[in-house]
Amino acid sequence: MENTDKILIYDDDCPLCAVYTSAFVKSGLLTTEGRKSFTAVSPELLHTINWQRSVNEIPLLDPGTKQVWYGIDALLEILGQKCALIKTIGRVKPINWFLKKLYSFISYNRKVIVAVKTSPLKVDCTPSFNLFYRLLFLVTFLVVNTLMILPVHQHLLTQLPGYSLSLIQLLGLHASMVALNCIVALFLPKQTAFDYLGQVNMLTLVTNLLLIPLVLTDAYIQPGNWVNYGYLILVSIVVFHEYFRRMTFANMLDRYQLVLSINLACIMGLCICLFIPFN
Repeated sequence: MENTDKILIYDDDCPLCAVYTSAFVKSGLLTTEGRKSFTAVSPELLHTINWQRSVNEIPLLDPGTKQVWYGIDALLEILGQKCALIKTIGRVKPINWFLKKLYSFISYNRKVIVAVKTSPLKVDCTPSFNLFYRLLFLVTFLVVNTLMILPVHQHLLTQLPGYSLSLIQLLGLHASMVALNCIVALFLPKQTAFDYLGQVNMLTLVTNLLLIPLVLTDAYIQPGNWVNYGYLILVSIVVFHEYFRRMTFANMLDRYQLVLSINLACIMGLCICLFIPFN
């Protein structure tokens, strides 16, 4: 059964929101008219929903009954149109609790993840700052990025000529850079510090995700140094572009040039430590 009456209102400056709500339309879960951005929705509909809650949890509105679902409840209501079992399972208390926590984890950090500023011509749907979910975000991806060092070291770096570090030394280098970024953040205003740490964390994650194809290739095929270096050059170009884009989002480029200089010096130091032996 298709959802032909309800209207899902999404943040049109959030690529994640735009993608998955568009998927709902393509799969028939929503009609084209049943998906509206906050910028395009009428003032009458906006007055129907809880604005403060809506910036943190995507709202689904039934214009006829004026009933509104938020966040996971809204998504379960939509998915339940195709498969009622999904809604039934999703409403089981332990599962529903976990889904709501996962949704909040992503929603409160979605601007950090995508690093896209709100256009002056659009409605600002920036989520509220939540210290718990921001710290959880930072710790979670710090752990993920640290674990990614193991396969990168074993299957990629050890294949490159000139690489001389042991795994323990590489982990120590990683810990030193994390500590340095935390020290830098101590001298920034609170909100800027969390934005900065979030972007550094995401940049590291993006780098690791881009390295996965090369790590898998080297683990099973070992195509040769020219492939490794060529791919690493491409990754470096993408990462540098992302670095400046994300630092612009965090308002670091204009105000904190010293921090950027420290970052660039650390990257140069990292390259030296990786490929210039000191023995």
